[in-house]
Amino acid sequence: MDAPSEIELKLEVAPRDLTRLRGSPLLEGTGQKIDRLVSHYFDTPDHKLHRAGYTLRVREKRDGGIQTVKQEAGHAAGLFVRAEWERPVKGHKPVVEPDGPIADMVTPRELRVAFVTDVDRDARNVAAAGARIEVALDKGRIRADRRKRDLCELELELKGGAPEPLFALARELNAIVPLRIGVRSKAERGYALAEGKEARVAKAEPVLLDPEGDARDGFAAIAAACVRHFRLNEPVLLASGQPEALHQSRVALRRLRSAFSSFEPLLAGDPHHIPLSADLRWLAGELGKVRDLDVLIPRIEGQGRSKLVAARALALGEARTALNSLRARALMIDLAEWLAIGAWRLRPAEPLLANEPIETIAADLLAYHRRRLRKRGRHLGKLDDHHRHKVRIEAKKLRYASEFFASLWKGRKARARHADFVGALEKLQDHLGALNDRVAAADLLHRHGVDGPDPGKGRKKLLRKAEKAFDRLMEVKPFWG
Repeated sequence: MDAPSEIELKLEVAPRDLTRLRGSPLLEGTGQKIDRLVSHYFDTPDHKLHRAGYTLRVREKRDGGIQTVKQEAGHAAGLFVRAEWERPVKGHKPVVEPDGPIADMVTPRELRVAFVTDVDRDARNVAAAGARIEVALDKGRIRADRRKRDLCELELELKGGAPEPLFALARELNAIVPLRIGVRSKAERGYALAEGKEARVAKAEPVLLDPEGDARDGFAAIAAACVRHFRLNEPVLLASGQPEALHQSRVALRRLRSAFSSFEPLLAGDPHHIPLSADLRWLAGELGKVRDLDVLIPRIEGQGRSKLVAARALALGEARTALNSLRARALMIDLAEWLAIGAWRLRPAEPLLANEPIETIAADLLAYHRRRLRKRGRHLGKLDDHHRHKVRIEAKKLRYASEFFASLWKGRKARARHADFVGALEKLQDHLGALNDRVAAADLLHRHGVDGPDPGKGRKKLLRKAEKAFDRLMEVKPFWG
């Protein structure tokens, strides 16, 4: 597998830091061009094109406009891959060509302006270690009816040479000003503004795998989806500290770590695999300290709750410090590079495994995790806390794998079997989670000098429910069979 011939890395930057970037010696280049780019995005009132995965844009020019239709084929941790059709238009109204990609979806009469982006772009060509990189610094605004949001981005696009210098440049710039991987296109941000869905907590989106792809394609798509899940929630968490934003950020990291674990044989020969895993574990741990308190606080009343709320504020501050650190920001850039051009992808230690069809790999992994869960969950009611926690971890891995690979088994029957399987798995996870929370709560309460409910009360009942849920899960027919 060769390195991608086109790489475009999108990075979010605070408006106040853009001036520092413009004057950085790292961005001294040739062919500097400053433009004002005003783009009108069109769609039906119910956003039919957006729901189908298309965007229709007309960008203003002095002598008319340029119409662009894009189909989102995928995005991976700041790297965007899109099918694209361009044509000139007279004025600023879109044209629906009879043989064009959106002809079967909309008519010109249906189209309305959904939102407008008005951006000042400072672009130049930069040479870095033999690579030619086009650098674009965008500052402007998105408007949708009366709603407005600032937009400030740095885009690095590889125009020639090896891709490694592009990521090296991103890391050097990140050391000068805080940069964060962008996972939303301008169009996606515009639609979020138009639909009033900005700054919302995001749950994990379905992972759409190519059934013709191999193990590398599958892992890259899964990992990219996890990075996107994290980055959609990180700004909400930093701005608000919401428990649900923190929970979803942590879930995203946990899912990514689970994918690392499931695909361990594919990644084992890559020298960056272990350091990346360690950084993900560190960041998840920083968020976990807050999450543990979030779970406990609603169960405690009076002065004890006040103590825990104060402890939560302190832990949240430490989590924000971690998220804002160079280490955390660099981790996301490192992941973007690794997913695009890592040794595991270009020079796999096990070529036969790397080229194995993803559907085969998926079935093997699901069966493996199910066997592990069956083995570890025997005599569940008699296990001590430590070994029961291992059962819980294995259940999570099976749950995440079931979500990662769901798109490979299509049809009504397969979907029904998947729903039954995941439903039984969720019940087991709920009971195991409740048991684990009791153990964690006792330790936290002791640490903070707070009295709480008796952890043994109702424990036998929960254990019986967990045993019953485990037995039920083992009876359910696997959806991948």
